Amino acid sequence: MKSNFNYLTLLILSIFLWSGCSEQKEKVADQSAIDTTDDEAKVKEVLMAYKAGVEALSTTGLNDLFIKDSEVFESGGVEGSFAHYLDHHLSPELKAFKSFSFSDYKVTVKIDLPYAFTTETYDYTIALVSDERNIVQKGVATSILKKVDGEWKILKTHTSARSKKSEAEAGK
Repeated sequence: MKSNFNYLTLLILSIFLWSGCSEQKEKVADQSAIDTTDDEAKVKEVLMAYKAGVEALSTTGLNDLFIKDSEVFESGGVEGSFAHYLDHHLSPELKAFKSFSFSDYKVTVKIDLPYAFTTETYDYTIALVSDERNIVQKGVATSILKKVDGEWKILKTHTSARSKKSEAEAGK
């Protein structure tokens, strides 16, 4: 009798675990069936708005693209929230630039609701106000955005850059 009880308990437990696993698989299958084309476009709009602000040397509206407790990381540095980064880093920096332009800009987006994971690659050229020098860099940014109340906002972003090789160096 004890043996039948153990067998019955094991059978019930197995059925319970199996049903939980199949429910989880159904949830995953349901999510992958969701059309995320519109979300991808909206995420790209947020990234493009940020890019456009930087190219215009303007911070107007940039804070609205970020979640209040966002995190910004730049070239190995922890910059804090976007509001802190804006006040202590980006705003003063943009005032020192005559121009800032992106080229060869590419972006990929992966949606996993309520999050989006992005990678941007680009070249950029900065003309300084102080002299005639131009800074030419190759950059990459990875960001996590979150859909909050139907709007995509940047939760975390990490950018890094390195000197762009000249054509002669690239051919070596």
